[in-house]
Amino acid sequence: MQQRPNILFLLSDQHSAFTMSCAGHPVVRTPHMDRLAAEGVQFDNAYCSTPLCMPERVSLLTGRFSHNTGILHNRGHLLDEPTMPQALQQAGYRTAVTGKIHFKQRGVPGTAACDEHLHELGFDEVLSNHGKVAAARSPIADTYQAMLRDKGVHEPFREDYNSRYDGTHPHWYVRESTLDEEDYHDAYIGRLTRDWLAGYEGDEPFFCWCNWGGPHMPWDAPGRYAQMYPLDSIDPPLVDSLTDAPADIRRKQEAVLAGMPPDVWELRQASQPMPDDAWRACRSHYYGMINVVDDGIGHMLDTLESRGLLENTIVIYASDHGEMLLDRNLYGKQLMYEQSARVPLIVRWPARFGRGVKSEALVSSLDLVATLLDVAGAEMPVVHGQSLAPLLEGSRQSHKDAVFCEWAQEKMVREGPWKYVYHPGREIQQLFNLDDDPQELENLTGKDERIELRLRERLLDWLIATETKPNSL
Repeated sequence: MQQRPNILFLLSDQHSAFTMSCAGHPVVRTPHMDRLAAEGVQFDNAYCSTPLCMPERVSLLTGRFSHNTGILHNRGHLLDEPTMPQALQQAGYRTAVTGKIHFKQRGVPGTAACDEHLHELGFDEVLSNHGKVAAARSPIADTYQAMLRDKGVHEPFREDYNSRYDGTHPHWYVRESTLDEEDYHDAYIGRLTRDWLAGYEGDEPFFCWCNWGGPHMPWDAPGRYAQMYPLDSIDPPLVDSLTDAPADIRRKQEAVLAGMPPDVWELRQASQPMPDDAWRACRSHYYGMINVVDDGIGHMLDTLESRGLLENTIVIYASDHGEMLLDRNLYGKQLMYEQSARVPLIVRWPARFGRGVKSEALVSSLDLVATLLDVAGAEMPVVHGQSLAPLLEGSRQSHKDAVFCEWAQEKMVREGPWKYVYHPGREIQQLFNLDDDPQELENLTGKDERIELRLRERLLDWLIATETKPNSL
């Protein structure tokens, strides 16, 4: 019987599925993500369950959709319910977590109370429990802050970080970090995780969940990463002004922006045309921050290989959601457009799974939870996903014919080439054929009522199947 694999789950924040060189991006170079893809399986149609940080991370923790967990926005607390790390513990795994966790755990990040709650959620070891926000704003001295203070750079970092949030325009968020490359938060998290892997001596298999804060704004790439993509090399955004956007997209923008909860500040509309250098700088820094994550992946792969652990370690790279990156004159997330709802997903385990495979299968992030439980021999009472193991092992059978995504009241279903979006509160419907219209510029609602009715019924069936009230659908 094959030894159960170690699991290294690498999760970034706000990384669009399109911005990797292995995904065909014309500018971004991601050699270590490319290595994962060349040695594993890359899913080109993977969707998050919720395009917002905390709801998605709680769903990954529990294996359930946000309408089941009750975490619909970046606030609230997870109730007492089974988690994936708890299930892995019970199956004999040593569990560890580091970085921007964002489960809205009890206690202030960096405190013992916060660590204790994470232990209760199923983590044996808490290597770090904070993100860049906590490091800049929290009065609590955690290990990262202590390092910055010892070097005399914490106060300039804090002042610079907080000065970026005047809320007027995305380009105000963009400038090089005051920190050196080695002191940058995502480099620190990558190094912390690498060192843990280098020193792991447990007899049991491990599950290590590494959480980067990037490439989430503010876009503040450090050092050489800030200079990695010259402004004249940057690709332009899609439909970069409201006046150029189709009428249905303008209405959708206006509705979403008007209905934002007050604490959801990331999703904003560039109310004035941005100078070329401004939008180019946004993208340039975003791409550079992706490379900080990419280099961290490379260091971890090298460490596992040097220790002889790589062959029997499942390495997964994913992100909690995407980023609009000024496409359609929007930046942030909370939208069902492909830039926001689609995520990178690469799974590497050549001992059992395929190598250099690109899969077009429709996949949900919750399928990843089911997959890890499957290969680890662990169980949870309810998981709203389906194991990807047969696909990863080369099965030609279809995985599923539809995936679902939601944010608060807005619901989305993708079935084959069709994507249907419904917002009951604002009576907004969108229907796209992604084969014919991959940029989602032509709303087909009203042109084929049979397709609309079928997809709307699928949304209703999905809500019923996941045991929630249909919410007027």
